[in-house]
Amino acid sequence: MILGKGTKRPKPGKEKLTRAHGIRVNVVKATVVGVSGIVVALACLFILLSVSKSSDSIEIRLGDDDFRGIDATNLANEISSNGPVLFPDLVGRKRPIWITHAGNDPQTDWFAFLAQIPEQADSCIAQWDSNNSNFFNSCDSKNTFPPDGTGLQQLTWQVVEGELRVVINTEKKN
Repeated sequence: MILGKGTKRPKPGKEKLTRAHGIRVNVVKATVVGVSGIVVALACLFILLSVSKSSDSIEIRLGDDDFRGIDATNLANEISSNGPVLFPDLVGRKRPIWITHAGNDPQTDWFAFLAQIPEQADSCIAQWDSNNSNFFNSCDSKNTFPPDGTGLQQLTWQVVEGELRVVINTEKKN
């Protein structure tokens, strides 16, 4: 504003100030959008829960179907020197496995079986008794198993190009 002849200076406190207008929110529209979002989210959750309860076809399987990367000759030598080897369950299914070997040929005579005792609590597992050369039930030491794991759930194995492979993703039998 240029002051000159005939122009009056406004009195203090009476100046015209430009107002800044913020975003105008239509409360009704905002409420409708918010409620609609909640309804859609609840509907999606309901559908997801309905599908998961009504279908047995959803199966989560972690890890490979077989346990690989074991050099058959090295493991056979280890077992010959120190006895069967216990492999802990690495995928959280509470299914540790024992692997043992009989004979001199690392291509044959393997035994692989679940350490968990059939029809008993998950905490009851086969333990190796090196003094008696057999396995015993950790919940009942009078319950014993031979070195080949007879009486325990056997697992399928094969030796491919010197590598021992054990099929570990089998259905748990209760």
